[in-house]
Amino acid sequence: MVYWTSYYIFKFIIKVFFRGKCYNQNNLPKKGPFVGIINHNSLLDIPAMALVVRQRATTMVKHTLFEVPILGWWLRKVHMFPIIRDGSDQEAFQKALEFLKTGYVVYMAPEGTRKHNPANPPRARTGFVRLAQMADCPVVPIAIRGTRKALPPGARFPRFVKVTANVGKPIRLEKVEVDPKNRDILQQQATDAMQHVYRLLEDLAEMTNNKN
Repeated sequence: MVYWTSYYIFKFIIKVFFRGKCYNQNNLPKKGPFVGIINHNSLLDIPAMALVVRQRATTMVKHTLFEVPILGWWLRKVHMFPIIRDGSDQEAFQKALEFLKTGYVVYMAPEGTRKHNPANPPRARTGFVRLAQMADCPVVPIAIRGTRKALPPGARFPRFVKVTANVGKPIRLEKVEVDPKNRDILQQQATDAMQHVYRLLEDLAEMTNNKN
């Protein structure tokens, strides 16, 4: 009940107040779980995903947010789960895998943080590659544009600028054994997948005529 109520509220807010629009939504898999990867711009990225994903979805959220009264309760009710960002969080990884195996969509931000220069994004983290391979599901690249202007890092109140999303075609990653000797291969897969996101972002800028 809390999940779907929140979903439709977010969808309404993004579509009405931020003039939200999603392009190429037909690229989403018709059924089954998938790992959605996004460029990370703002705290608005999570509400913006209501524009894109129609089925039950979840994501990892910074663990300290679960300690905030009311917010922590809500995060649990909408099935989000905590992650400790410094280092490898195996508990969060296993939780994400469990969600995928029960049919959820899990979306992730391989850039790791919204506090970066969009023109020079950090190296993509490889967790989503291992997750998709272990769950035997596709990776779907999704670009989000406008959320950084709407609510930049450090801002307390949003500006109602246009927010758009662009969905790429599902990617089936070649299975690679998780082994230290394959670290470079996994990193290359992560980098290549994120390049799809950045190309979608460039296409989105052209489609929206660079107005947002």
